[in-house]
Amino acid sequence: MRVGTKLGAGLAAGVLAWGTLSAGAAAEAQPPPQPQPGQQEEEGHGPGAIVVGPEGAAKAMDRLLTRDEERVRWCYGRVLPANGLNVRTGPGLGYTKVYALEHGTRVRTDWNTIQRRDGYLWVRMRHQRWIADYKLGNGNGKWYIKYYNC
Repeated sequence: MRVGTKLGAGLAAGVLAWGTLSAGAAAEAQPPPQPQPGQQEEEGHGPGAIVVGPEGAAKAMDRLLTRDEERVRWCYGRVLPANGLNVRTGPGLGYTKVYALEHGTRVRTDWNTIQRRDGYLWVRMRHQRWIADYKLGNGNGKWYIKYYNC
């Protein structure tokens, strides 16, 4: 019965690592998913972003390519991800993360500053900080900001 003992010891070690279980109870809590080696954490944390299909992706890319005087420059919106959105010193993952905006925080972004880097569309906020307001996908993607005047 050594196999049973080793299996029992392995199970006990797993239980100690993730929390205690009462007799007959099943483990319900799962650890948060961790980025795989070489994989970056997503800029928008948690659920809540607006997932778009090909039409929404085309609209986002059009916003990147169309820059004219008639387009609204300063846009206002709110942060969508439930656990926040990273704010960085520049437009890309290589720039320092300064803090994260909470869900529902109002933002003002300059759409004339849009840049595409590291799988996101980045926009500058009024205080010279940058956020990823859109995550690119394969003909898909997701908005991290819900705009209401653009």
